[in-house]
Amino acid sequence: MKTVTSKDNPVLKSARKLLTRKGREEAGAFLVEGRKLISEAAIAGFEIECVFVNAGALLREEIAPGEGAAKSANDIALEERIFCALEERLFCGLATTVSPQPYIAVARRPGRGDKEGRPERVLVLDRIGDPGNAGTMIRTALASGMDEVWCTKGTADVFSDKAIRASAGAVFHLKTVEGLSAPDCIEEAREMGAKLVVCDAKGENVFGAGLTGRLAIVIGSESGGAAEGFSTAADMVVGIPMAEASDSLNAATAAAVVMYEARRQGLASPR
Repeated sequence: MKTVTSKDNPVLKSARKLLTRKGREEAGAFLVEGRKLISEAAIAGFEIECVFVNAGALLREEIAPGEGAAKSANDIALEERIFCALEERLFCGLATTVSPQPYIAVARRPGRGDKEGRPERVLVLDRIGDPGNAGTMIRTALASGMDEVWCTKGTADVFSDKAIRASAGAVFHLKTVEGLSAPDCIEEAREMGAKLVVCDAKGENVFGAGLTGRLAIVIGSESGGAAEGFSTAADMVVGIPMAEASDSLNAATAAAVVMYEARRQGLASPR
């Protein structure tokens, strides 16, 4: 296996552009760190274009060339796409974690046609700026049975490394639509025949609200809440009752409570 030692290597230079949101959007590709997440992306139908290996990890025998070849079909595919070993300083410059795992892949988002019929339940992320929160919400959305995630402009890039890691790979398995406006989301919710449910601390008790049927659940930013357009158009505004000593919840935690209450009601009253 060849080892790249120059920062001017053309494939490495292209990969470095994916460290920025602009670069990811222009290329339609992103970086994935770690064997498990790379395999998750491959399972979900994302094209793994190439894989970089940390040459330092090879020298320290933390990994061995071809170590995953006998494990699974996805690991075989990963091994076949290894482009090269990167000198450790270059590899660490491509990684975004303090102690990077020894594999980083370039993955391409597949073209995704519309599903048959419309989604039943959608999570709307309205200007959620923290990629960790966004990724955590996507992870919970998948686990709680949501069908899609819509992101308004101003929401963190869900294919940034931090969001991917926070989602534990869920972002690869749940359709996400980015760059929408509040009117776009409202129109789509109306077309799918969904109740537009906006989360707000001053809303009615979520545990007494009717969250069955088609839903579009809107979670706004922690600092400003959902955009006014959502609140004006909402069919329902719901809040989570809290003890007197507390007046707010982390946005990802609040989203989890509401999505799982919707799931509980849905299980009790099948669609």
